[in-house]
Amino acid sequence: MDEQAILSSLVSHALALGVSDAKILDPGFIGVDNKFPGFCREPRCPGFGQSMSCPPHVEGPDWFRACLERADHVLVFKFDVPSTTLLSDDRHDVTRLIHETTSAIERFAVDQGYKRSAGFAGGSCRQLFCSDHDGCRVLAKQGECRHPEIARPSMSGMGVDVLKLTRLAGWKNRFFITEDGPVNSDSSDGDVSMGFMAGIVLLER
Repeated sequence: MDEQAILSSLVSHALALGVSDAKILDPGFIGVDNKFPGFCREPRCPGFGQSMSCPPHVEGPDWFRACLERADHVLVFKFDVPSTTLLSDDRHDVTRLIHETTSAIERFAVDQGYKRSAGFAGGSCRQLFCSDHDGCRVLAKQGECRHPEIARPSMSGMGVDVLKLTRLAGWKNRFFITEDGPVNSDSSDGDVSMGFMAGIVLLER
């Protein structure tokens, strides 16, 4: 199978997982800005410092830029969601889905030959997957991550410019600000305002 066919299979796999849209982008056009991790600190996100997937414990923008330089392609995807959901506690269900879908696409990419693929999502994995525990086991030096198969690092913590990313993907943009960071709104369905949340997978052979 040639590379274009593999990339098409990755998009098809993402769509089969239920995403609203998925695109393959050139990593050289992905925007990264050092200011975005700072927004996790001030105004302070509840997930700040609570897990290994969020600032200040993630590698950060410079590391992510180096990853982009090595990447062959980038796959981005989104889930369209009513904006009322994104502005309520129900958004955590969507954020969990972003992590689960990101990790599933990442695993499929590895199986297709992109052995060094890496996925990034939004929201604190501490809040999403370990809220019933006292804290992050890795930070407490009490063992390995409880959910390594699904928990993925924060896009904001890597400095990903979500506005530029969505423009590259051809998605319309408006922003909602939540405790998990900026969330994009792109369309309306009748009287229901629709928004979306996104994930990203760097594809590297």
